[in-house]
Amino acid sequence: MSCKEFDSRSAPVLNIQCNWDDLIRNKNSELWVSCKFRGENSFDGKILSNGSKDTVSSSEGFSVKWIPDVRGISVTHLRSNCCTLFVAPGSQFSGIHKKSIISLHTTPGGLAVSACTNNQLNVWDTKTGQVCRSLVGHPCDVYQCRFFPSGVVVISGGADMQLKIWCAEKGECPVSLRGHTGSVMDIAIVDRGRNVVSVSKDGTARLWDCGKSACLGVLAELPSVINCCAITAVSNKVPLGEPDEPPSDREIGTEDKVLIVGCEDGVLASIAVRSRKTLSKKALPSAINCLAPVNEETVAVGCHDGQVFLFNPANLETPLCSWYESNSPALSLLCHTDGIFVGRTDGTCTYLPFKDSNQSPKRIQLTGPEYDPIYDISSDGHAIYTACRDGIIRKYNVTKPIQALFE
Repeated sequence: MSCKEFDSRSAPVLNIQCNWDDLIRNKNSELWVSCKFRGENSFDGKILSNGSKDTVSSSEGFSVKWIPDVRGISVTHLRSNCCTLFVAPGSQFSGIHKKSIISLHTTPGGLAVSACTNNQLNVWDTKTGQVCRSLVGHPCDVYQCRFFPSGVVVISGGADMQLKIWCAEKGECPVSLRGHTGSVMDIAIVDRGRNVVSVSKDGTARLWDCGKSACLGVLAELPSVINCCAITAVSNKVPLGEPDEPPSDREIGTEDKVLIVGCEDGVLASIAVRSRKTLSKKALPSAINCLAPVNEETVAVGCHDGQVFLFNPANLETPLCSWYESNSPALSLLCHTDGIFVGRTDGTCTYLPFKDSNQSPKRIQLTGPEYDPIYDISSDGHAIYTACRDGIIRKYNVTKPIQALFE
């Protein structure tokens, strides 16, 4: 049954010149804006400015309002009544990496870790962009890096088929986890981090004991590359099954956990971690590139054909909601303040609110990249950070823009 028979949301994609925040402050400036419905030609327009917010105007078919206080400009396409608030970065860090940045994670404590395509894994300060130390030990590219909840320990995995656990303060690697026979594609941390889950090009999802550097079991073995994973706790009303064998006493906090995996062949599956039982499985039309837990009843799914879904992990048969506004592959997801940010191959990073209307849809788009893919998105609890192919990490303050969008 098609998700369009349920809560399917659609809006045109509005876009703006990537350096609009610089140009609009100049006298006699002109920049382009566009509106495109998926599968149709774009409708193009212009924004004119004389350097102040009272002098900003737009060509026919659009209305515009410059909001300097939030580094934003609100553009409405009049025919569709779709409003997008474009937000410029407050800071840009170009000295952390010299190549495409493919993974990024930030903490409330002011540290971040990121990996790029020249096999560089760096810990850095989110206020200054200053690199604190490089974590050296993976002989091949790192595809994923994450902080443990403590904010001082990092886990990474990549093409060398192993996971490494690092002390972010000293740069030491006391633990390596080996067992995969293909590249490690994604990592999920269980509770405080006694256990972690990794997924791989070898088609397996493995549960690890970090303290003993041991694999506690294979949670899933699928015929396709597993691109991504997410772990969420579910309600005690959801039957998770009983394990065939007593679990190890090294398995901590898995009783109510469900692992969701997304595969290159489009298969989405959910597995009860403690019992190892598959709860639900669904085949989607294209590869699944990214997952993000929303709450115990919802997980967000980003696909290569551009679709974004919300599913109940316990029952993947029918989506709770879907967005199909762009054909550009969804590469990264971040749940944030009653909505979700979606980073795409075309360089857009768009906030989709969960409470939305097809009659007057509202979006936020984080600007800056010029058609360079957004490979990862992270939040430190205050700002949003994006990892881009152009080698730049951009930092956005989005609290006020989100408030302004719905005023």
